[in-house]
Amino acid sequence: MKNILVNQIGYQPTATKKVVFREENPEEFFVIKIEGDIKSGTSVEEKEVFKGFTGGAVMSPNSQETNYIGDFSSVTDTGIYYIKSKNMETSCQFIIGEKVYDDLFYHSLRFFYLQRCGSELSQEDAGKFVHKSCHDTLARIYGTDRFIQVRGGWHDAGDYGRYIVAAAVTVADLILSILFKPDLIHLSLNGSSNSDSRLDLISEIRYELDWMLTMQNKETGRVYHKVTCEGFPGFIMPENETDELVICEESVAATADFAACMALASDFYKEYDKDFSKQLLYAAKRAYESLDGWETPLGFKNPEGVVTGEYGDANQLDEIYWASAQLYKATGEQKYRLKFETMVQNEIYHGYGWEDVGSFGNIAYVNTKEFETDEKVVNSIQNAIILHGERLLEIAQRDGYGISFEPADYRWGSNMYVAENGNHLYDAFLLTQDKKYLTASLNHLDYLLGKNPMNLCYITGFGQNAPIKPHHRPSAAIMEPMKGMLVGGPAVGDFDTISPRLYNNPPAKCYADELDSYSTNEITIYWNSAFVYLLSVLTK
Repeated sequence: MKNILVNQIGYQPTATKKVVFREENPEEFFVIKIEGDIKSGTSVEEKEVFKGFTGGAVMSPNSQETNYIGDFSSVTDTGIYYIKSKNMETSCQFIIGEKVYDDLFYHSLRFFYLQRCGSELSQEDAGKFVHKSCHDTLARIYGTDRFIQVRGGWHDAGDYGRYIVAAAVTVADLILSILFKPDLIHLSLNGSSNSDSRLDLISEIRYELDWMLTMQNKETGRVYHKVTCEGFPGFIMPENETDELVICEESVAATADFAACMALASDFYKEYDKDFSKQLLYAAKRAYESLDGWETPLGFKNPEGVVTGEYGDANQLDEIYWASAQLYKATGEQKYRLKFETMVQNEIYHGYGWEDVGSFGNIAYVNTKEFETDEKVVNSIQNAIILHGERLLEIAQRDGYGISFEPADYRWGSNMYVAENGNHLYDAFLLTQDKKYLTASLNHLDYLLGKNPMNLCYITGFGQNAPIKPHHRPSAAIMEPMKGMLVGGPAVGDFDTISPRLYNNPPAKCYADELDSYSTNEITIYWNSAFVYLLSVLTK
């Protein structure tokens, strides 16, 4: 394993560029540019273009390492590079270039097309991940003899379930990504040379929204929590999971997230399909109204006999917070504004994950321009965002890799929280224009792409070292990892059969690139979307 750690994909020319050395202080280091045809191995010339010096030692409790940091931001010429220390150790190769992330964007978004449920993917469009239509039978509403059709959407993770709370934040991430980086709508995601790529991502997001609409109880307006089989299948292709589909009961979290997501999407789709936009807003309002008088339980729990992903949430107030802000932004109706502003007086919520969603509500209210907002409320939210960023920055400055994690923060799906914290830091940068927050946010992106204690680019198919055995059923079935998936990352705890082998590892090294390590090596749609969001805000 290398001891010189860099972003293995690379850097845009004007970006801050940091390298991490561990254990032995190299004092001085060298940036080497490779010129010539690397693939053929002919006419290759290596040239030293920069000599830098590291700072003082940083003791990193997350990795239990002594780290030294070098900065080579002044290297801006397009090309292929690596870092070398005085004792001749080297880093992985990386690229500096304006379009260094183009392929990464393409595959991390194409992933969503390949996760489609309920439709046939042809070999022309999906390559090796071709599959027949799946999970297209009627689904039983748990505990009843009623069946409804809930075909479509994306498979949530390494399994084939579909979950509303996960879907809502995924759609939100992707819409916000487009708002930051509009060129994303021109990517052709289905791989077909005959595809009209003009609105591919717009259509792909709609594929998920259309499924979400089927999950709303037409009588009550409330939203069913999830649809899965009762248990998980083996490592098979999706069309081979043929057990009965079960729809679990409505939940407050699913209903509020649905209302928020539909309101956000309604605003977004006005430009592309006004009738669809109206349909989404109607669904959002019905869901929100159904929350009135609904006692908030401790969170969804799997019913007897169902063992698939639970997505329980002990606090659903932040979901209502997001829905209130998003519906006010979409409609200007005072009841939503009053609810949100009253909630802000009690607590300002943060979070871009499936469980904590307050930040979506914050940016919805602060960015409401068409309707009046309260200046004091806006200032309170903005100050809270900056304070949250300051807390994260303080933690990040104590870590050799610049990550805003305490040791206990390496939990299931830690890489999503890395991306989430990167987005929080970027929010603080937008409000202050202080580049310390931007640099910290970039460190979080670099971590995910290889500048981490595992010397691993956590996106499958990218970098010199990437996961090859993700806990992902289609990848396992064809024995090849789907390209462009963010794996979960290090997780401290007793979760699966691999976890006991990791007990003695430092938190940032509790990771195993193994199929059965679903606590560290699974994938999900909302981890990928969190990564896309971070990549979008940092690469305009």
